[in-house]
Amino acid sequence: MSASERLSQIRDAVKAQPEIVNDLMKRRNVVACGVGFKTYGGQDTQEPSLIVSVTQKQRSAELSSQDLVPSVVQDVPTDVVQTGMIVASGVMRTTRLRPARPGLSIGHHQTTSGTFGCLVRRGSEVFILGCNHILALVNRGKPGDAILQPGAGDGGALQDKVAELAEFVPLRLHDSSSESGGGIPPVSEPEGCANLLIRLLQMRGGGAPGAAIVQPQDINYADAALARPIDPNAVIPSIVDVGVPTGVREPALGLRVAKSGRTTRLTMGDILQVDVTVEVVYGNQHARFANQVMVTPFSRPGDSGAVVLDMEKRAVGMLFAGSDYVAVVTPIQHILQSLRVEMVTEAGV
Repeated sequence: MSASERLSQIRDAVKAQPEIVNDLMKRRNVVACGVGFKTYGGQDTQEPSLIVSVTQKQRSAELSSQDLVPSVVQDVPTDVVQTGMIVASGVMRTTRLRPARPGLSIGHHQTTSGTFGCLVRRGSEVFILGCNHILALVNRGKPGDAILQPGAGDGGALQDKVAELAEFVPLRLHDSSSESGGGIPPVSEPEGCANLLIRLLQMRGGGAPGAAIVQPQDINYADAALARPIDPNAVIPSIVDVGVPTGVREPALGLRVAKSGRTTRLTMGDILQVDVTVEVVYGNQHARFANQVMVTPFSRPGDSGAVVLDMEKRAVGMLFAGSDYVAVVTPIQHILQSLRVEMVTEAGV
């Protein structure tokens, strides 16, 4: 049988047996089914197959029997390929959008721009979750300060006010012994977290070059803040290119994760380390964080505040710093507990 005849046969089978596709689309990670040529070792075999697209390929041992894709379905061979999430394009993240949603540009009216992370609630009240350094000017913000969408760095002005600063987790800062001067840089510093360069602690060698001795009471666990929407109807929980989070989960080594950020949009990465102690630079001062997570580089300045999710849209953490080599994420449970809030999820919308 020629390849074209085989393709025609598979098309006929798929058309005649829609339950094949419906059954496969119910399986974990599956996002698409179509007709194409099977690949092996990156090479096109010219063998017509039913192609099953998944957000992430996993070993058979990691999947339940009902989530495994059979090698043959009703005499039709299958091939599983990894495509990631399939998303619609078109949202301009750095322009004003109402209702405002997670993944868009946001910021304190005196600073530049970061990312609207997600919606959280405390009782019946809903808040915008983001970073302290984006929404609260590294501890300098005051309750009631205007929060803009888009952020000032993206042209936001007071008429773009979407919320007011409600509260934040204070950052415990220390000066570097190798740097002169102190304080935080002017708010005109470019794009969000551009100055947050990570210095990994050399735990056996006395710390990062120039790092101060930090006492246990000066350790940070989250760079986070809440903003109160001026109109609850002006914000929605659906993250751009992702949708509404389905829940929360603990980070795990090797976990595939995604984030939707103001600068780099929807990107994916893998968790490289957990239980990380890390020194983060805020202008001429530093802050040491414990119990953090490191992810492969999937962010750039301006993405700070983006919620990090697994492939089932469960929140894992919030991005707040990074370098050319890694991204640093705070576990979401640290943040929720610190601020006494819970995620607005699909089940609770």
